[in-house]
Amino acid sequence: MHVAGLDRPHHVKRKESELEKGVQPVRSSGAKGSSSAGSGRQGAPSYSPIGPRDILGDIYYKSYTEESRGDALHQPPWGLKQKDTFLEFAPCRNWLLNSTPPGEVDRQRARTHSGLYHAYVVGEANTRAANHQIVHEWRTMVREREDWEKYRERILRRVDDFEKQKATFDEEKAKSEADRKSEEWGREGLKGKLRAAEELLAKEKEEWKKICERDNQRAYAARTRTVELEGKVADLTAKVEDAQAAQAAQAAKEQAEVCKTFTLSFLCLVCKIA
Repeated sequence: MHVAGLDRPHHVKRKESELEKGVQPVRSSGAKGSSSAGSGRQGAPSYSPIGPRDILGDIYYKSYTEESRGDALHQPPWGLKQKDTFLEFAPCRNWLLNSTPPGEVDRQRARTHSGLYHAYVVGEANTRAANHQIVHEWRTMVREREDWEKYRERILRRVDDFEKQKATFDEEKAKSEADRKSEEWGREGLKGKLRAAEELLAKEKEEWKKICERDNQRAYAARTRTVELEGKVADLTAKVEDAQAAQAAQAAKEQAEVCKTFTLSFLCLVCKIA
């Protein structure tokens, strides 16, 4: 079911209803009877440009005056629907008839035939010339567009590659910074360990010197004691040797006396026996 007027904007329906009220044909007051016409009085009938068969677009343009609607917005009374296309004659005609503002329609209507023809020829010639130039340059424009699209794709790929390389560079830079900090921390740690080792070595060296000094003192004292003991041993050895020699001499003397005594005793016994 289709309701007439629902496919038009509300303000257009309102204007259409207002204009339809004033579309009634104006009749002469003297046309009521034949007596008035026969009496010879001819009334001046009022003239209206709007006819009883005019459609909304005709009313929109015919009812225009600069004093009444000169500052109003141009609201074309199109009968076009959103599904219409320019593949058919009716939508194209409707669009061409209603796309021009009423003021421009009146201006063109006020032209002379020669002026209108002159404007048509100039406009058509310029339009054809522009169309010719557009067609002439179209392939160049398309090729330039294609080249630009290819260039744009290359730039986008380069930007993408740059972003990837930048991300990789940032990662490597962050890794390098981390490695550098680790190396710095490692060097600081090694330096600290080296300083600690040097301090420990110096301390141990001092202690070793002290130990060596004590050992040297002890060795010197032991050597001195050894020399003293060796001297005492030599003295004691000499004394022992002297004592042994004296003891040997005493033993030999005693042995000689014993032999002598035994010899005498033997001789005495022999003499007694003899």
